[in-house]
This record gives sequence, C-alpha cells and structure tokens, in this order.
Amino acid sequence: MLSVFEAWDLAVKPITARSRLYALAPIGIGTAFVEGLSGYVMRLADAHAVSTGSLIGKELSGCVRRGGANLANLGRFWSTINGVGDSAKRWVQALESLTLRSDLRYLTLLPFERLFPKPLLFRRARAWCSACYELMASRDEPIYEPLLWCMKLVEVCPRHHGPLATTCPHCLRSQRPLTSGSQPGFCSRCGLWLGYTRDATVPCPPDAVPAEYQLWVAEAIGKLLANPPRLQPECLRNRARDALLTYVRVFAEGNRAAVAEVTGRSIYEWCNGGSAPRIDTLLRTWYQLRLPVEYLLDDIHTASCSDMQEEKNALGIRYTRKVAPSRTREQIRARLEAALDEQPAPSLNEIARRLGYSTGARLYEADRHLCWRITTRYRESGRGNWWRSSGAKAICEQSRMKEVLQDYLGSDRPIPPLNHIASNLGYAANTSLWDRFPELCRALSAKIAEQKRARAAAIEPALEQALQENPPPSLQQITKRLGFSSVSVLKAHAPGLCEKLKTNRKAYWQRCRLELRGKLEAVLMENPPPSLRSVYSRLSVTESIVNASFPELRRTIGLRHLQHQKQQSQARRQDVQAEIREIVQMLHAQGICPSVPRVTSLLSSGSLREWNAINDAVKDARRELIV
Repeated sequence: MLSVFEAWDLAVKPITARSRLYALAPIGIGTAFVEGLSGYVMRLADAHAVSTGSLIGKELSGCVRRGGANLANLGRFWSTINGVGDSAKRWVQALESLTLRSDLRYLTLLPFERLFPKPLLFRRARAWCSACYELMASRDEPIYEPLLWCMKLVEVCPRHHGPLATTCPHCLRSQRPLTSGSQPGFCSRCGLWLGYTRDATVPCPPDAVPAEYQLWVAEAIGKLLANPPRLQPECLRNRARDALLTYVRVFAEGNRAAVAEVTGRSIYEWCNGGSAPRIDTLLRTWYQLRLPVEYLLDDIHTASCSDMQEEKNALGIRYTRKVAPSRTREQIRARLEAALDEQPAPSLNEIARRLGYSTGARLYEADRHLCWRITTRYRESGRGNWWRSSGAKAICEQSRMKEVLQDYLGSDRPIPPLNHIASNLGYAANTSLWDRFPELCRALSAKIAEQKRARAAAIEPALEQALQENPPPSLQQITKRLGFSSVSVLKAHAPGLCEKLKTNRKAYWQRCRLELRGKLEAVLMENPPPSLRSVYSRLSVTESIVNASFPELRRTIGLRHLQHQKQQSQARRQDVQAEIREIVQMLHAQGICPSVPRVTSLLSSGSLREWNAINDAVKDARRELIV
C-alpha cells in the first residue's frame, strides 16, 4: 500500500520587519516605578554587551541630532532624555525606530507635557534606593532605574519610606545620572554594587526620617506616572484648574482670595486666568488642601462633594481667613433665619464672626429686619449687659479705676483718650468712668485738650524747620515725628506750609532725576561697558527706579554690555581656535594623533573650555592638515 505524506504549503509567507536593536520590553509601565528612558538605554546597552557611551555614540547619535550637535555628550544632554521637550521626543522616536517598539514615550514625562512645563525637573546627581536594588537582586528581577528617582521633587522612596542615596557607599562620590559607563545598580565611578539592606536593629539618624510632605509628594508623583494611558494631555491644566475652582466654590464659598492666603498668590492668579503655576507649587497646593491626586486624572464632576469633606475639615479656611467672604444675600438670609432658632440666643456679632465678617454691616445689608429680630432676642435672653444684673462681678474695682485716672492726671506723659483708658480697664465705652468719677474725667479731658493744642501748635515750627532741611523730608516723615496718625492733621492746621514742603520735595526729586540721568549718560561713555547690575550697585539705585524714569538709557546700557560680551566671547573663540591650530600642527608633526581630549589637555589655563567650540576647532585644524 502506498504511503500518504503530509501536504506542505509552499506559499511564501511575509517576513515581519526586523529591528536594528533588540525590542527590549520596558519595565513597570502602569506602575509608580515605571522605568526611565535613560535607564532603558543602560539596559539596552547591557543587552548588546556594549557600554552606554558606545551605544549612544555609534547608534543613537546618528538618529538624534540637534542643530548638528552630537548628543553623545551625555554630561550636557542627559536631562533631556526623560523630559518634556522636543529633544525627549527625538530620543523616543530614535529608540522606537531602532527597536520597533511603540510604548517608549511612557518612560518619559511626555504624557505630562501640559502639566510639567518647566525644564528644571531632574536632579543633577544620580539618586537611587539601595533597598530597592537589593530587593530586585533577591527576587532575581532585572535591575533598572525608575523614572521616579530621576525627578528633583522626589527625595524619598515611596516603597521603603527612606531617603534616596546620592553618594556611593564604596567610593563616597556622587555620580552623574547618565555617563558613558553607566550600568543599572552599579556605581559609574568605581563599578561596585549600590544595593544593600539596612540593619533593622540600628536606629535611623534623625535626618534619615522623611517628612510627611516628602512621602506625599513621592506617592503623588508615583500615582501620576502609573496612569499615563488615562491622561489627556490637552486637558491636564484645565482639569487641575477645575478641581481648584470646585474646591473654592464648595468649601470657600467662592472666595479665591481666602484660599490664596493658605496656598499662595500664584494659585489665585491662575484661577483668575493667569499663567499656570510650577509643578512644585501645584503639588504643595494639593497637599495643603488635602486634594486627591486622582482629580488630575479624572474630571472633577466624577467625584462627589462628599469625597472632599475630609479636605474641607483638614484645612478650615472658613475660620482662619482674613479676607471677607463672598456670599449672596440669600445665603446670608438663610444663616440669619437659622440663628433665630438657636439656644442660647447668639448675638449679631457672633453670627458675623461665624460667617467670616469682622462687623455686622454685611448682615444688615442682606436683611435689616432679621438682624433687628436677632438683636431683640439676644437682649431678651439676658446674655447682653450681664454686668448690670444683680450679683454680677465687677469688671474692675472702683479703687483700681480711681488709681489709674489719678496716675494719668498727675503724670507729664501724653494721656490717651478716655475711651482707650476705659478699654484697657475692660469697658467698651468711657461712660462707666464718667458715671463713677466725673471730676477726674473732666480734669483729664481738659488736660487732654491742652495736650492736643500744644501738639497742634508744634506743627508749624516743625514744618518750617523741615523746609530748611536737605533733602527735605516727606509729609509722612513729619507726621511720624510729631506722633500723628495721618497727614491730614498737618494739612488741616498748616495747609500753606504743607504745599511748600511738597513743592520743595518735588524739586529735590527733579534734581535727583537730572543728576541720575547725567550719571547714566556718563556710563554710556565707559569702556568696557559695565553691566546693569554693577551700575545699580554703584549709583545706589534700584532697577525699578531706572526702568520707570529712563527706560531708553537702561536699554542702551544693557545692549552695549551684551554686545561687549559677545565680542569678548568671539575673541576668546578666535584665540582658542588659533591655539588649537598650533597644538594640532605640533602633535601632527610629532606623529601623535591630535584627538580632542589630548588637545584639550594641552590648552593653556584660562582659555575657552566649551566642548562644541573645541571639537569644531579640532575638526577644522585636521581638515587643514589634509588639504
């Protein structure tokens, strides 16, 4: 019997695209410890058994360029890899094109571009959690660096509640976040392991215990990094602003200024249409208001007002603010009607203080008749004027009152008004003093009147003396010298002298202004041109004075200094180019390769050390040798 063999499909199947580099899977996407793109580059280099510098210099630098500059200079461009700008987008596009992955943007802050607009987001030194490294090694998991550790605002590890380390325990030196020899979990200087487990029996030093706010910030940023798919970048700022406005409307009764007293002025300006605050200011506001971070991920209307009750009780704006609240007449009327049923009957001032007002004027504007009913009910309750009731303890003994009044009458020091004396003794008005000691009060009133006449008589001599002074003092200064509270007192007793003093002072400031103009015009003739800061310091003036009085002169001085700096910079570039040309020719004549590091080491002290300028100058000098 013949054998029957299986059928083969001879159709040519399509071959999937092959990536230039391994399609290494990122770690931790969707968690607070998502891997950073800089750490992903380290692991990608390790997977290809090459150094991080070789991978970037040989493969990535050709795909990622910025104005012709080579981004292999990691010491200058490392912070852009994980950031939010165009450079981060170019890094992501380059790595995705070489690995054929489509999820590498979640390893940066690009999903938070509308919420993290500032470039200064990352720390300058490498940071890590040694306990996390040890935990990864004990579980035989891949060693990687989370994006959370790169951020400047994060100072503690939300997993182990300990401060992040920035110094190698072996060589005791700090490291740059990304270098040509970086490896996850190992020191880029000495190459030793950075993980270790702290002995639980040894107590932590006081500075190693993180503050509550540091832990909250680390956990809050971790929640944001764990939910990039839920984000809508174009709605992030509006969502944050809507959450603040909802809080203000529900728990501060629409008073944005009251919330600004607790959270800062920038939040008030943002709620009124100004520019968005920095991320550190926004997070501190969220912490002070006890708002959940989830309000940045979902629309505020998805959360009920009851969810924010804890935040309201924690802050207590209603009872601590100094700004008058914004309430409608209907809201105030409802509070007044509720107060009519309270026991014991409250006074109108008590109700005003509960609502955040210093007086009852706003309550009378809302409903005068309800205020009268509350006042009548309070008087009928007997709580008012309790000192007049039988058996009530006196606020102040009559012997004490008499002693104070006689002491004022026999002294030569200025006597305050009688109502101030009564207030110091515990009475709301001076009627209690007049009822008990009318003769003493009459004598004190006469002495007070005499003191007022003497002070008024001293006004004209003081103003005449001020007219002879140089520079002439202001009316506010004369008022303070004489002990008056307002300039209007001087104007009422000597209006002519006040006008003369104002005229003299105005003329003095005109002379000062002309003198300052002359000094600024003389600055324009100086060579080398000084900076604006040195001019302000030399002339003892502030920037605002020069800006308001002589904006054109200020602009000219600034431009001259800027042009001088550019000329100096260009001269230094030309000098270093000439010096590099001589060094390259000398090394070439000696048969030594004129590499950039070797040429840089031979430069004279004080010469320009800008890497791009040196690199370009060496390349030009080499081309001249070839020609």
